[in-house]
Amino acid sequence: MEDKSIIRIVDIAKLAGVSVGTVDRVLHNRGRVSEEKRIKIEKVLKEINYEPNMVARFLASKKDYTFAVLIPSFIEGEYWELVTTGIDKAVAELKNFNIGIEYFFFDQQDEFSFNNTVKALNQREFAGVVIATIFGESVIGLSQKLEEKEIPYIYIDSDIPNQHNLAYFGADSHMSGIIAAKLMMREIGETGDILIGKIKYKGTSNSVQMETREQGFKEYLNNNGFKGEIYYLEIDSEQSKDVVNELKSILNNTNNKLGAIVFNSRIYELVELFESIACGDKKINLIGYDSIEKNVEALKNDQVLFLISQRSTQQGYDAIKSLSNHLLFSKIINKINFMPIDILMKENIEYYKNYKL
Repeated sequence: MEDKSIIRIVDIAKLAGVSVGTVDRVLHNRGRVSEEKRIKIEKVLKEINYEPNMVARFLASKKDYTFAVLIPSFIEGEYWELVTTGIDKAVAELKNFNIGIEYFFFDQQDEFSFNNTVKALNQREFAGVVIATIFGESVIGLSQKLEEKEIPYIYIDSDIPNQHNLAYFGADSHMSGIIAAKLMMREIGETGDILIGKIKYKGTSNSVQMETREQGFKEYLNNNGFKGEIYYLEIDSEQSKDVVNELKSILNNTNNKLGAIVFNSRIYELVELFESIACGDKKINLIGYDSIEKNVEALKNDQVLFLISQRSTQQGYDAIKSLSNHLLFSKIINKINFMPIDILMKENIEYYKNYKL
């Protein structure tokens, strides 16, 4: 009887050599039981590390726990869909504990959208909150409001140091930038040039994760003798004429070894830009982040060399499970929970896609 999670009262009774009714009276502290039988039952309970049925306890309490999840809106196949897959899986597993969620979506390129969504969230009461930390200062403001209400909150996607969040689930963004730079220099050497695709944001701040990855990337270049030029291109999802002309100008100014990177999941947009112009014999070494559908397709087509992935589905799943364990069972949660940093290539992407929670 190794699985203690399915120990029944009848099993305890057999082990203690008493009746089921006697075990029931000891467990619920009702009715008279001889001292001899009580000792036998308590000895068995200690040996099997028995805990009362937690599901039954919470169902009886009829208490609901609703969590708010504050994440960017998305369409099918995008990064945040993977995060919600993990969240929904965790909620399904916890349905017997009266756990529910409510999503609050915002435009990840618009800080004003984030702040308006936060206003709606603050008008409601929740047992806990999961926050995608796209806009640093605004996230800190929300965190302070939640602390005033004594509502626990968890960060996902990227961490913000020196805050009082219950936990963080995601990659070490700084280290993932360092890894990207190391891969890049192996392809283009010390004298190659690098194009960094920038995503324009509406508001006062850019993505915490993108900035942290870029810091790690440049740190590695500076510490390892990089002598090439770094160019910046503001990516336009509509591929405007100005963006295309700017890219052509950069290509004309660079040497034969060129690397390109985007510090979020949208490397596929840079791929599309390069495909729209004639690059001649120039080889473009592209590195991106996250195993979303469009990026994986580019990887398979040899348009991208590497994808750096951070198990986004796992982040969502672990965030909900940890918040639940904290509130339901008073479990101590590790504050920093780094996801593995996976380096994906054409040769191993199918194995990675087979990985399921």
